[in-house]
Amino acid sequence: MNRKIVALITIIVLIITGIFMFNWLSSFKKDPQKKALPAITRYVKASQVKYQDLPGIIQTSGRLRAFDEINISSEVGGRLEKGSHIFKPGQSFRKGELIVHVINDEFTFQLKAQKSNFLKSIANILPDLKIDYPESYPTWMDFFEKIDINKPLPEIPQTTSSKERIFLASKNILNEYYSIKSNEIRFTKYFITAPFDGTLKEVLIQPGSVVNPGAKLAVFTRNDLYELEVPVRAVNIGLLGTNMKARIINESGEEGTGYISRIGEVINPATNTINVYVNVKNSRQFPLLDGMYLNVVLYGNSVPNVMEIPRNAVYNGNEVYVIEDKKLKKKSINVLKLNDETLYFNGLKPGKMIVTEAITGITGNAAFKPLNDK
Repeated sequence: MNRKIVALITIIVLIITGIFMFNWLSSFKKDPQKKALPAITRYVKASQVKYQDLPGIIQTSGRLRAFDEINISSEVGGRLEKGSHIFKPGQSFRKGELIVHVINDEFTFQLKAQKSNFLKSIANILPDLKIDYPESYPTWMDFFEKIDINKPLPEIPQTTSSKERIFLASKNILNEYYSIKSNEIRFTKYFITAPFDGTLKEVLIQPGSVVNPGAKLAVFTRNDLYELEVPVRAVNIGLLGTNMKARIINESGEEGTGYISRIGEVINPATNTINVYVNVKNSRQFPLLDGMYLNVVLYGNSVPNVMEIPRNAVYNGNEVYVIEDKKLKKKSINVLKLNDETLYFNGLKPGKMIVTEAITGITGNAAFKPLNDK
């Protein structure tokens, strides 16, 4: 038993002694010296800051829409009949051509009866005019002879004195005349003509149907003048103005011309753009159709005293790297125009060396040089 205890104590003593000796010997070991990292030279695309006047050309695109589109409604009642051409979707009309005719024979005959009675009233006052107002008689006689119940009334003669005016009013001449003129205006509403060159986009009532006042008949869209609504970045909107030239390009590469008709004043918060409206005329050389998607080049004012660089060389919207003493330093710039892949800026001193490419993996021991310094 005593031997076992002595053996156990001996083992414990040896373990403790071994640990002590290991720690003591380890204290004499020297840490290896860290090697200094070698200096790295990186060559990057860079250009010297130089300012000049650059063109204010803006490229965008949009959907073509007819400049005018109206709902054709009947202001009178009657039977609907076609006009100069068939009353079907896709039918085109020139300005002034009869689109559709509302027939109401009852009103037509009533108007003719009014004119016949008016003719009788004028005939009744002619003898009195000849005696009491001889100086006016020839004028009224000429007016009487010009009246045709199938045509609009001619302009009524002007009275030459207060007595003549009172005489005409007492015979109810003026009231009859203006009542007929009012119905003549109403009569024109039975004939619906094209207000501009256009096409029937939609037809809701077919010829032969009876229509009531206020009934919607069709949708008529203009086909000689179109409008493009195109978005422009808010930062670029100051370069544009009304009547400025625009170049229109279709999917086939064919080109037409237009001009800016108006500029919106509301920013779209989702895209930070403002809508610009471009008018373009339809022609045989550059045919247009409602709904076409077109590219647009807007020729705005030139941008003075700026430099152009790639957009991927700018960070956080307005920060760039410049090379100073072989090191990169961040500088702020003034962005004056955004393009699809580049931008115009100023705000740096001329002569500075600005990095014109995206930089990643910047280390503290790296030296930077422009590629042209190789």
